[in-house]
Amino acid sequence: MNTEFPFQRIESTTNKLMAVVLNTLFLVIFIPFMILFVLGPVYGIYKRGFETMIYPALVCWGISALILIPAVRYYIKRKTLKSKIVVDETGLLFYNAKNEIADQILYKDLRPSKQNFDIYIVNPVGSGIAPLLEITIQSEKKEETIRRIDMNLPLKVVKNKYTLYAFFLHGIVNFRPDLKVDPMVFRSYSIDTEKWKVNNRGVSLGGWLVILTALIITALICGFVFILSETKN
Repeated sequence: MNTEFPFQRIESTTNKLMAVVLNTLFLVIFIPFMILFVLGPVYGIYKRGFETMIYPALVCWGISALILIPAVRYYIKRKTLKSKIVVDETGLLFYNAKNEIADQILYKDLRPSKQNFDIYIVNPVGSGIAPLLEITIQSEKKEETIRRIDMNLPLKVVKNKYTLYAFFLHGIVNFRPDLKVDPMVFRSYSIDTEKWKVNNRGVSLGGWLVILTALIITALICGFVFILSETKN
């Protein structure tokens, strides 16, 4: 490791407005879901009888369990989940709400891969709009594993995630020159390797599509609840 190289520390910055929007959307979707799939069957049993509604109720409760169990687990563990990302001279660090290190990827633990390049990008299904960085790592007393790096945080919008990628890659190039980075990585994240800065990026088309999809889903659920309430009246 090149300890003489002065390396600037950087932290993730989040869009507070978008975080409020995401959390609000979560509640707007979660509450009608509770009404429809949890309380709705209870009301159906009350109005139409146990024998008539028990099977539809079991189906609804089964579907709701698949959603509610992860949601409850997230609420319980929210303080231990990743809430801040830091890149410094040691590597990539993920902190939780208690300011404890929840996960870390250190430069010294990186290993050569069996691919043409040691550091490269992948586009797994369901990973989001931006491609993920894939590396090979081996921590102390652990087996060599492949890790995919995602600079996102739960229910938060990281504004400078491409800059975080740029700083992390800058650290790899300087502290681990033995590793080969795929040039496609720099193009995908719009990184200028001379200045190690990210070229201007607005909200991508994919990002707008995600926001639009969330709004449409919310509108459909609210509309369905409104129609259902009007029908009962």
